[in-house]
Amino acid sequence: MTVTRAARTPRTSWSALALVVGLVAAVAALPGLRAAGAVLAAVGSVSLVLVGVRLHRPTSRVWLLVALTLATWGAATVLSQLGGDAAAGRTGDALIAAGQAIAALVVVHVARMGTPEAAAQRGSRVDLVIMATVLGLVVAQLVAAATADASSLAALVIPTVDVTIIGLLLRFVVTRPRLPVSSYLALAGAVTTTVYDLACAVQGRRLPPPGDPVQILGVLCVLLFGVAALHPSMVQVFDASRFSRRRPASVALLGLLPLVAVPAGLWWVSWMTEVPGLPNGVLVVSGSFVAGLCLVRAARALRDSEHLASHDPLTDLANRRGLARAFADEPPAGGRSMLLIDIDEFKQVNDTHGHDVGDALLLGVRDRLLTATSAGREVVARLGGDEFVVLTATDTADATADRVLRALRAPVEVHGLDLRVSASIGVAHAEPGTSLVELLTRSDVAMYAAKAAGRDTAVEFHPDMRTEVSRRFALTSEVRQLLAARSPDVGRLEVHYQPLVELRSGQVVGAEALVRWRHPEHGLLPPGDFLGIVSRSGLDARLDRVVLLDVLSQLRQWRDRGLRPLPVSVNLTGDSLGDPELAEQVLTALADAGVPASQVHVEITEHQQLPEDSPAARSLRRLHEAGVATHLDDYGVGYTSLDYLHRFPVEVLKLDRSVVASMSDGPANLVAGVVAMASAWDLALLAEGVETAEQREQLVAAGVRYGQGYLFSRPLPAARYEVLLGRVGSAGAAVLPAATERPRPAPLVGASAATRST
Repeated sequence: MTVTRAARTPRTSWSALALVVGLVAAVAALPGLRAAGAVLAAVGSVSLVLVGVRLHRPTSRVWLLVALTLATWGAATVLSQLGGDAAAGRTGDALIAAGQAIAALVVVHVARMGTPEAAAQRGSRVDLVIMATVLGLVVAQLVAAATADASSLAALVIPTVDVTIIGLLLRFVVTRPRLPVSSYLALAGAVTTTVYDLACAVQGRRLPPPGDPVQILGVLCVLLFGVAALHPSMVQVFDASRFSRRRPASVALLGLLPLVAVPAGLWWVSWMTEVPGLPNGVLVVSGSFVAGLCLVRAARALRDSEHLASHDPLTDLANRRGLARAFADEPPAGGRSMLLIDIDEFKQVNDTHGHDVGDALLLGVRDRLLTATSAGREVVARLGGDEFVVLTATDTADATADRVLRALRAPVEVHGLDLRVSASIGVAHAEPGTSLVELLTRSDVAMYAAKAAGRDTAVEFHPDMRTEVSRRFALTSEVRQLLAARSPDVGRLEVHYQPLVELRSGQVVGAEALVRWRHPEHGLLPPGDFLGIVSRSGLDARLDRVVLLDVLSQLRQWRDRGLRPLPVSVNLTGDSLGDPELAEQVLTALADAGVPASQVHVEITEHQQLPEDSPAARSLRRLHEAGVATHLDDYGVGYTSLDYLHRFPVEVLKLDRSVVASMSDGPANLVAGVVAMASAWDLALLAEGVETAEQREQLVAAGVRYGQGYLFSRPLPAARYEVLLGRVGSAGAAVLPAATERPRPAPLVGASAATRST
């Protein structure tokens, strides 16, 4: 499953960038070359844009407007450098004005790219007030200048507008995440152009005379547009989906700083042009007002951040941290109890209707819970997935549990579907000194007893259940010892390897690492018996690391024994992906083990929605650059799919087993759609849970190339998987007999992911 990668920056782009640097350096060092350099840059920039359009063929025609803008500016530059009479000067001014008018059309087009929905979600009334204040200040400056000396107004208009545009451009750059390289080059060209125009305007002219140092900026700005057009990412520059995304509010606050500087810029323009504008006192007060609004905006962002830290992002209920805060408060006089609520058959809703419907159902459950509880006296929280908690007084616990059960029995209408749900509730009473973890464990045991009793009921924890509680507490303690490798008495973790195969030929092309626990008393425990304990104990990241190190050690052993190891994919949980040091930790572990980065792939899942400001994107891009491929697990039933493809350098999509299972029930429209999308993105597609020959044939016919599942092999201990490695290495043998046609097995590839991640 080796992944081929395209070069991040083509040689032609580096050559063009070197040409820009060389030309600007020559113009800066040799005043005699400035006039010729300006003419050469004017002609060259248009040529580079046209060459870029020819090479990369963007769907947007806006690049042609950019070329036309540069052509008009270039013609004006040629006239100014060659000299001429007053008529030539007027012609040059007219060409500059025409180019600016065309550039204004491009700016309007970019401004309209952000969707109204995105603006409404991300916008802030304070931001709008800041923007309105700044723009109003600009208008007031021009009105004041016209009132004082109308004949000098023209000298003030252009630099005033330039100062405002610079502030808006800088705000745009700061508030947009992960723009293509070409976008940054074009925006740098736009800022440099505005600074160049401002420098000319404050000197009372439109174009600098031959040899003027300002020509350095003129050469730089037009060539930046040319290099931007030559870079392959130029096809994405005018993509609405790129510009409509916004950074998180905490980062976007930096975008307000350029607007704070606008009042000072207006004072500077008035001073440089010697045209009276607004009184200094007005500018100082206005600048202070804008700065104060920015502080208000920062305080609001901080408050929102604190709220998000203790609340679930989907339901806005208290999360585990918020629950801990509520539990730390003084309990009621009669004691406190906990209701642990688990929605029955929720996974079936997700698998059948998708996560969009599942999320809407969770919101409906939240509303029912809030209706059934007393605001201010009872705390409702969501632990994750389909588990909710109600913290209530002991004397009202039974009545609250009864109200919750009755409230959830009524059908919930979601997207035109009437979904009937029920819940299993575990009730536990807190004794003096009972910790939150212990209370959660007791209610968890009672909740499973409610499920065993037939669901749609509430069961109270009783002392005779302590055996199960003790077992769970013992396993929790043993899990900590297991992951810390402090005691051999708790057994050991074993990594099993489930082969990934080429569907048509059946040949092994890699494996997925799956963890098991070899317990001294309970035997080989599957993940379902202990991963929940690991998660509740906050040990997900530590388990990920243990599995990764075990896989690397095993890969090194196979290599030392002369085998040809195939790539192994390792699952990463949300806790690991949230660690900003993840990439360096993985790369250090690879270096210590002497294992090539291409032999380890990482899997992320849609079931854990990562916040937009998570360090996951940076870590995965860093790993991608080093050669570690990324798989997106459980694809086809998630609501973050396309978002993940934009944000992360995904190279392999793993089609969820529920989608594969549904193929036998009718036309595989979803599979066909995913295949078409994967082909368009140059992504590899792998089907999970392939259990029958019929499913295999349907997947091959649909165009799915790779798969894994019990049809080929169950997860195998390392020793048994090693036998497969020996067969693959010596004779290229398949796990199953090959189909009639035996093409040469190919690696899983996703070449375009390298381009998307740049």
